[in-house]
Formats: sequence, C-alpha cells, structure tokens
Amino acid sequence: MAFQFLHVDIVARAVPKKATAKRWALRDVLAEAGRVTAACPHIDAPRPPKRLFGLALPEVERVAERQAEEARDAKGRRLRKDAPVMLAGVLSYPVALADMDERSRADYEAWEASSLRWLAGGFGDTLAAVVRHEDEAYPHIHFFIVPHLTSGKALDLEAVHPGIAAREDAKRDGKSTKEANRAYCEAMRHLQDDFHAHVGVFHGHLREGPRRRRLSRGAYLAEKRDAERRAETMNKAESRLTELEAFKLAAAGADKVQHRAQLLEREVVELREENRTLKRERADFGPRLEAAEGKAEKHRFDASRTAKAFALLVGLVTTGRDRFRVALVTMSRPLQVDDGVWQRLRRYLTGEDDDDGMPFERRRQGYERE
Repeated sequence: MAFQFLHVDIVARAVPKKATAKRWALRDVLAEAGRVTAACPHIDAPRPPKRLFGLALPEVERVAERQAEEARDAKGRRLRKDAPVMLAGVLSYPVALADMDERSRADYEAWEASSLRWLAGGFGDTLAAVVRHEDEAYPHIHFFIVPHLTSGKALDLEAVHPGIAAREDAKRDGKSTKEANRAYCEAMRHLQDDFHAHVGVFHGHLREGPRRRRLSRGAYLAEKRDAERRAETMNKAESRLTELEAFKLAAAGADKVQHRAQLLEREVVELREENRTLKRERADFGPRLEAAEGKAEKHRFDASRTAKAFALLVGLVTTGRDRFRVALVTMSRPLQVDDGVWQRLRRYLTGEDDDDGMPFERRRQGYERE
C-alpha cells in the first residue's frame, strides 16, 4: 500500500440506539487508544501508546465529559448522551512495521513530524492529544479534538469538523438535505486533499488507492512511481533552498560563492517549476496512464540522469573539486533540464574565470591521468 489513510469520526458519550453502523462511546474510544486490556481484544500483544502531544488520555476524557455537562443544545437544554462531544481521528503510514528498513523508518519519522504540524495548524488548541501505536501491522497515530464552548454554551463542532460546517452552512442557505449531504462529502474530500498536499505528497503517498479508481496494476504502479518522483523533486527543492540560505549567510560578499548561490537559486526555481508541471500533468494523467506505461523506462532513465546531474552540481558547489566539473561538462543534457539552462551551465563551468586560469581541456586531461 502506498496511498494515504486519514479517517475522522465524531464521538458521543453513549452510542445512539438507532445507530446503523458500528459506533463506540467516548470512554471506549479512549480506552482502546490507551490500550486498556479489556478494550482491545483485537490486539494480540497490546503495548502502551507513545504520547506525542497534549494531555494523557484519561485527562482527555475528563475534559470532554466536563464540557459535555456544561454544554447546551439549540433550545438551551442539556446535551443528550448520544450527542457528539469529540472528534477522534487516525493517520496511518503505508509501510508495514515488518517491512521497514532504515530509510523507511527515517521517512516515517519525518511523516510523523509533518502530520503533527498539520494537525496543530488545522485544529489549534482544540487538539487535545496525539498518540502513536506500534502494536499493529502498520504504524499509525490517533488524534483527539475537543471543541470549545461558544458564548451560548454550545459545543462548537462546526469550528473543528469541516463536513459538519459545510452541511450546516448549506442548511442555513435553504439547501435540500441531499445538497447539504453533498456539501458535507465535498468538505471531507477537501480535508483529505489538504492532508495530501501538506504531508502525503512529500513522502510519495498517493491520494487514493487503485481500487477506488479502478486502475490496472500497471497504471497504479506508474502513478506510484510518478508520486515518488514528485516527492523526491519537492524534497530536493526544499533541501536546495535550505542549502542556498546557508550559503548566503556564510559567504556574503564572496563573488565566487555568490555565483554558486545563483546557480542553486536557479535550480530551486527550476525544481519548483518542474513540480508545478508534474501537478498539471497529473490533472489529466488518468485517461493517458495506460498509454504512458511504455514510456516509463525512458522517464526513469532520464530521472536518474537528472538526479546524477543535480548530485554532481551539489558536489561541485560544496567541494569545488574538478572531477565534479569534468563529469558535468562531459555528460549529456538530461531531457528534464532546459537546453538554454544546460548551455549556460556548461559555459559557466568551462569559462575562463576559474581561480587558477587553467583551460578546461587541460584540466580534463589532468583529471583523466589521475
């Protein structure tokens, strides 16, 4: 599996008697997340969760219960026991613990940090707690949202649940129940899109799985490779931008370093433009996926050559060694790099403004003798 998983539920103090689907009450949800033995019979060997943020889970329950007691409905009455009082959500990382290697574990840690930032940015101080489970097949985190009370003592669910907010706005606008429900679903899709744009895309995770869109295995694998390539490109862009800022601070006033910084700056612009191009291509990628499978090998080869060029350029900038310069000048232009940009880079690398004034041909021959 290489696609994102985000799920959010509303939770009440008691399960509605007419509930048509499996629902859990507030206490049961928090007991299962806290790995209380009686609450998690589906786990072979329960382990205590790792608290990543906020309150301990028993304290979350006390806060939610206390606010529920204070809250009033639209008519000023005490809340029903089956009225929602909290949101509970799950974010899962799509690599099984048994399959994790050093690289995927490092990527998981980065994904978890990005997920925490996304949760904090989206829910603010209503984010009561976040915990991690590692006693199931896939590592995942649970988060719990306790809404504030309004001045009228109502639980402000609309402020924390985009689907409820969209549905109630539609009702206030006089829309039908069907239209209100459609607005709810659209808002929840936007929530999934937002998580993918801010977290999943940087880790090569797809927005949806192959079954939902009825893709063939080949088409799904092609899209997965495209997502991984885009994630690598975006991470490289951010890495180059960080490196660029470090160079600017460390070498202000040094002409040669400024030239190198300009090269990196152009590279960052090109990488971001490449990412925008990939996103535009992705918009109409579905109908053309099957036809594109035959070109996958060529794209992989060119992506490898582009990555090699970037690596050589970074090596040259950071070390100044001639072997990186020679390798760059003698290699063929990657198709993903603009010809004008490539030619300007070659002129820069073979110019007469080198520190030792040695012509490039003599430098290349000296390197080959080494």
